[in-house]
Amino acid sequence: MATSSPDSAARRVGRAVGGSPQHVLGTLVGVAGYAVLLVLGFVAGIVCGLSASWLAWLWQVGPIGQALAVAALVLLLVLLFLGCRVAGWGMGSRLGAGLPAAGWAAAGFAIVGHSSAGDVVMTAAAVNYGFLYGGITAVVLATVLTPPAPVRRPQPTQNWNSN
Repeated sequence: MATSSPDSAARRVGRAVGGSPQHVLGTLVGVAGYAVLLVLGFVAGIVCGLSASWLAWLWQVGPIGQALAVAALVLLLVLLFLGCRVAGWGMGSRLGAGLPAAGWAAAGFAIVGHSSAGDVVMTAAAVNYGFLYGGITAVVLATVLTPPAPVRRPQPTQNWNSN
């Protein structure tokens, strides 16, 4: 009974696409990392959106509640910005910051829509508008401010057989 290790699978794929097994395995790991960042961005957007609805409740309590809601909103937006920047730094590319941002934005669009039962997660409170527009601003700034991946230039080949 033959077993297939990840190394032998990478070797087979490498031969099929004309690359080394290490290059193919590295590419697969990179693609998987980007997919995980997109999903994490979506999950964070849903969780943050639900927590923003609690901020709307605080907003209605009075001046102290409004001050707490604004402080919590600013903290949430700073964490969102830093999360996207860290993802871009970790992946070494602007795409690493852009994919969690895209997942977060997709979750934001999902929670502002109406359901078939007529329920709304985000109400028309000022703090919710701050969350939506501030969040979009935070993720766009995080993506734009993340340095792009360095350009890899092919090394010049030397012809050692010249006569």
